[in-house]
Amino acid sequence: MSVIFGVRREVGATIREEDVLRLAIPTYRWAPDGTFAFAKGRIGMGKQPCYTHDRSRLESGPIQDERGNMLVLDGRLDNHIELRSLLGIADPEVSDGRIMLAAFHRWGMECCSRFVGDWALAIWSETDKALSLARDHAGTRSLYFEERSSELRWSTFLETLVAKQDSPALRKDYVDAYLGGDSIGDITPYVGVQSVSPGHVIVFHDGRRHQKPHWRCYSKGTIRYGHDKEYEEHFLDLLKQSVQRRTVPGAPVLAHLSGGMDSSTIVCISDLLKRETGNSHDLLDTVSFFDDSEPSWNERPYFTEVEAQRGKSGEHMDVSGLRPSFELDEDETRTSLLPGLDPCMRTHAEEFERRIRDRGYRTLLSGLGGDELLGGVPTPLPELSDYLVRCQFAVLWKRAIAWSLGPRKPVVYQLWETVRFSVNAYRGQPGNVHRPPWAISQSDHHHRDISNTPQGTAWEENWNTPTVITTANTWETLLTTLPNPQLTLGERREYRFPYLDRDLVDFLLQVPSEQLVRPGRRRSLMRRAVKGIVPEAVLERRRKGYLARSPMHTISVSTVRMRDVMATSHLVHQGYVDKDQFDAYLQRASLGVETRWAPALIRTCLLELWLRSHAYSLSH
Repeated sequence: MSVIFGVRREVGATIREEDVLRLAIPTYRWAPDGTFAFAKGRIGMGKQPCYTHDRSRLESGPIQDERGNMLVLDGRLDNHIELRSLLGIADPEVSDGRIMLAAFHRWGMECCSRFVGDWALAIWSETDKALSLARDHAGTRSLYFEERSSELRWSTFLETLVAKQDSPALRKDYVDAYLGGDSIGDITPYVGVQSVSPGHVIVFHDGRRHQKPHWRCYSKGTIRYGHDKEYEEHFLDLLKQSVQRRTVPGAPVLAHLSGGMDSSTIVCISDLLKRETGNSHDLLDTVSFFDDSEPSWNERPYFTEVEAQRGKSGEHMDVSGLRPSFELDEDETRTSLLPGLDPCMRTHAEEFERRIRDRGYRTLLSGLGGDELLGGVPTPLPELSDYLVRCQFAVLWKRAIAWSLGPRKPVVYQLWETVRFSVNAYRGQPGNVHRPPWAISQSDHHHRDISNTPQGTAWEENWNTPTVITTANTWETLLTTLPNPQLTLGERREYRFPYLDRDLVDFLLQVPSEQLVRPGRRRSLMRRAVKGIVPEAVLERRRKGYLARSPMHTISVSTVRMRDVMATSHLVHQGYVDKDQFDAYLQRASLGVETRWAPALIRTCLLELWLRSHAYSLSH
């Protein structure tokens, strides 16, 4: 991903290009293709491009049109041909940024709803003297901003806005959310520094800030076809399109191949597309991670099955020794501006970079999102709840019986669960039932207004079904799991997520629940559509592996060290953690009791060490 940044000063002030270039100093090491800046009047924009596909080379820095409007873009516009046609642009070599700036002139900031791709951008309107910041529907690019008394700064990288040596003030609500396992949303650890929400545009004008969505995560209807085959063909066509968009010519692409259905399907679809165009000699390179010590993460047989089918092996990396050391990082220049890393990650990152160093990868393909959008959890409750609230009692009874047969669950109990699920969907669950018992909240209110959450937005717009509300909550949770390039000790590569393609997501949000999940058959649509493309062994595995032993093993070998870390804890001293409770649950986890809290125990210690590594204070 490229680095974009800029500054807008108060009325009457001016900015020079050298002022903008100073903002680029902290990110020079992630600027393989130069640094460019442009300034005019009170606005200045900069870009450190990272060319990952051929069209990205059409544009190196910020651009300006004849009206004085200015734009800087990090990303890829997938529907550029369609937009050129709508805008009457004949030149096929016009850059994505030029198309977006022309779209802004035509439609204003409503143009963002027309942009399909992975992107973050800043637009200056010379006529209105307004600055707009926006991210794509899934937030595949980060975009942060900070408002001060005399200027507004923004960047896709936190380093532009936050200097480690200054020990910036931390937000209490961020610490609360991180400790409690809540959604972080659009806040950062730092007072005054915020993130643009995915699928939103923020307009800064006349000292005011206005935010609104340009894309909604809930559907406005349901697609109804006459036969299963029509759903399968539509899904497969969109998935092929998505993979093709993310494997266009340019810098080499490396694909994660975990052995699960999602990553395996991406690789196999790419192979199919390559062979259809006669490029079978240019199949994707892959990397697979394995841990033979994990009884529930036996991935090797599955990713080797995919490799056997495609006739090409990838990199295999043993991560069995990868676990937190709970030590302070001695190299302060390598510590992250976000919590969650441990020095032990450096060894793994350095080994990974050593093995792929000479191959020029700038992009990683990830299978994240497939499980959440395609029915990875085989629950009938959203579907049955929809029938209940629509008063379709005959269909409800028939489907409840079908879902009860597999697990041999009494149909009456199934119906009772449906009623309870429906009630909870509309009233919301009171509090976070997954909040660790030792985490003490210091915030008087939640860090975001409910109207900015997907569920809240759905409530404001229309009365929606339990499926729509559940999907909105799932979407919000999914976005918090996307890899943040700043949570790495190696190179910062561009992640691409084929399952988060906007056209594909829009389709999946409108597919009936019974197409995605069926009694005794999770991922039903996916399995049917890619049958014959993905190895049968992968499609029919019970479910993808998950790490069960690793957190408990970490606790068992690190109990003493974790207790020592929290003995003189900033978090305890400032009242965020009850030390007695923490020690009690740590002891229980080390004995194999209350194992569900193991990840939260580890997360608490990593947050404590992150605070120490930066000498951060929670007293602000």
